[in-house]
Amino acid sequence: MKLNHIILFLSLTLLGCGATRTVSVPYDPLIQLKKDINFILADSLFVPARASIKVVSLENGNVLYDHDSKALMNPASNVKLLTSGAALSILDTNYQFKTSVFVDASPSDGILAGNIYIKGYGDPDLKTSDLDSLAHAVRQKGIMSIEGDIIVDDSFFDNNYWGAGWTWDDESDPDAPYISALSVNKNCIKITLLTDSTTIYPYLEPMTDFVTVVNKAKLTTDSIRIPLKIKRLYLSNPNTIITEGELSWFSQITRKFSLRRPEYYTGTLFKESLRHAGIFVYGNVVNGATPAGIREIAQHYEPIEKMITNMNKVSDNLSAENTLKVLGTTMNGSPGSAKSGIFVVKRFLSNLGIDTSKLSLADGSGVSRYNLLSADQLVQFLTAIYKQSRIFPIFYNSLPLAGVDGTLARRMTTYPAACNLHAKTGNLNGVSCLSGYVLTRDGEMLVFSMMMQNFITPAVNYHQVQDRIGAILGGFSRKNLIRQDSLK
Repeated sequence: MKLNHIILFLSLTLLGCGATRTVSVPYDPLIQLKKDINFILADSLFVPARASIKVVSLENGNVLYDHDSKALMNPASNVKLLTSGAALSILDTNYQFKTSVFVDASPSDGILAGNIYIKGYGDPDLKTSDLDSLAHAVRQKGIMSIEGDIIVDDSFFDNNYWGAGWTWDDESDPDAPYISALSVNKNCIKITLLTDSTTIYPYLEPMTDFVTVVNKAKLTTDSIRIPLKIKRLYLSNPNTIITEGELSWFSQITRKFSLRRPEYYTGTLFKESLRHAGIFVYGNVVNGATPAGIREIAQHYEPIEKMITNMNKVSDNLSAENTLKVLGTTMNGSPGSAKSGIFVVKRFLSNLGIDTSKLSLADGSGVSRYNLLSADQLVQFLTAIYKQSRIFPIFYNSLPLAGVDGTLARRMTTYPAACNLHAKTGNLNGVSCLSGYVLTRDGEMLVFSMMMQNFITPAVNYHQVQDRIGAILGGFSRKNLIRQDSLK
């Protein structure tokens, strides 16, 4: 009996003093996902700011994560998701934006005794090189001189050149271009200042007489310089660029500005293209309507797929605004307006089952401060587009791909989000959004929307939060992993 008591005592002593055993503890990956995202949102970044997030599985409709997702937020460029989705569905995937050239007389011995017309139908991607091609097409019709005027016709849209809720001090910003049915080079121009040891050389791209440069800048060798200012005037001489301040030797500075009266900008460049093609134009560039029934002699087309990709990849605002007005023409014909375009987009959303009485849309690009959407509504929209097999591949591929291209080229550059997460960014002062699709580690497609606003710190801080959450979603697995806990 004594021996048995001694053995029992020693066993209990050993267990109490140092013996360990390993047990397997199962845990729910979904609970861990929520904990990981909540941990990120606990950062002091979100003490003054607001976050609205929703994540849903497209395979079974389950909500994986929801944080204040019904709150109305400023979506910034996430509005382009709605514009591009509606355009692909309503205008169709084969739609082409058109620019046409007409003449109101027949040429005789190479001389056109009448006018030449260039009419825009909303192409936001027309370039100087496209005008060169149109000019060569005119030359191939045997026209060597034009005695009349160049008539620029922008009547396909109304004359509201800016969006509702755009801020006045964005004037001349290339991200707030003037909207016109007859646009070229995004209705912007580049100016580059090159210097040597004695002179400042201002160069315009494209070179054109439409813009005047007044160079008041000076060269200096001093290390303390008067700051360089390059600005486009907007109260008077609106397409005049002024340079002031000081530059160092052998430097190069480039700026980009939007231009007023884009239809005249297009007409001036077209006149210069005609001259380069060997066609002399006696008249001036004037605005007017193209008469019915006159002869069309040249056309340029731009496919919608290319335009949608440009709109979403680089977040091009003119593409979105022109597309919105083109959508407006599908309701009542031309002139297309933002108001009629928004009506068409809302009708499209309503057909997808989204309650449009609980959102606000003011433009097609997201520049406006009047837009209000929720993460829940964006997830509803992206889910509905996913189910439309006819347009989804084009829509999906138009979105920036993490770590690869567009506005996500330098974000989420490593596994598991890189080359996986497709999403549209959206940024204004104090606003940052990211909405799109991502495949999990198991190959499950998720749809998500992350909307953050009311901050004054750099937006990159909120980009990093979104990138961390994007990586969590890309690395998510539903497999019931086992955590090994060592218990004493």
